[in-house]
Amino acid sequence: MPTSKAHRRLAIKSSALALLGAGIFGGLPAIAALAEPVTVTYTCVPQGGGNSVSVPFEMELEAPYTTPTPSSTVTLSWVINQPTSTASGTPLPALSSIAPTSTIGATGTISPSGSALPSAQVTATAVATNYASVAARSPMPLATMDFVVKPTATGNVILKGAGFSLSVNGTVWYNCAPGTGGGPSMTLTVATGTSTATTSASNSPTTSNSPTNTQTSSSPKPTKTTTHYKTITPSRKSQTPKAGADTGFGGDMGPDGRIFILAGGALIGAAAVGGLVMRRRSVRKG
Repeated sequence: MPTSKAHRRLAIKSSALALLGAGIFGGLPAIAALAEPVTVTYTCVPQGGGNSVSVPFEMELEAPYTTPTPSSTVTLSWVINQPTSTASGTPLPALSSIAPTSTIGATGTISPSGSALPSAQVTATAVATNYASVAARSPMPLATMDFVVKPTATGNVILKGAGFSLSVNGTVWYNCAPGTGGGPSMTLTVATGTSTATTSASNSPTTSNSPTNTQTSSSPKPTKTTTHYKTITPSRKSQTPKAGADTGFGGDMGPDGRIFILAGGALIGAAAVGGLVMRRRSVRKG
């Protein structure tokens, strides 16, 4: 038979497993909401001519964590990274050496589709500063592009990346285009909600109530009210001892305790004497 300690250990383990399971399943929506980079192969052609390069870029379209609302401005990012290893594919090489503080630029095109956003293409741009020297034919540094959309209604919008160009110090080095499957894509959900502007507007009538309360306040009423004040002084009788300070002996405390002590002592003495007398009489008679 399991002991009470065994039952207690079993209950603790069961509770721990339940909490772990709740954390895992409760965290699934948050984990699923995070976008994951995808590998998309682009064919990049040097601007000045030369052989094209097929590069399996690691790409990701990132949206803000808050759900956008209609007529709100939403800023998104297009992240492009070189292949993580040579086994994954050949990285895009630098056409020449790149000095520190050189400007790395990128310009891309995003194609939206969905009723919540106009179907016109959106331009994504990036300008970043490179702070490390890059040798010729080494992997070229890339910049993250940002683009802005403004939904007009609620619903889902599919955003899909198209071609992009890469430049160094304002000079285009590569023009890159995706295959038939296109570039990276994401779904942007536009929903109704309480935005900051809506909240402040709904709160404004509440704040305007303070002047109304001030106008209807009863500040003039105290001038019409007669207030009577009555001060009651409690009566206190103080007794000052006429023969000095009250030390607890005599006075109003009644008879002195020494009288009782003397009386008791006299009674004890009388009893002792009486006992002796009675003893002597008994001895004489015997």
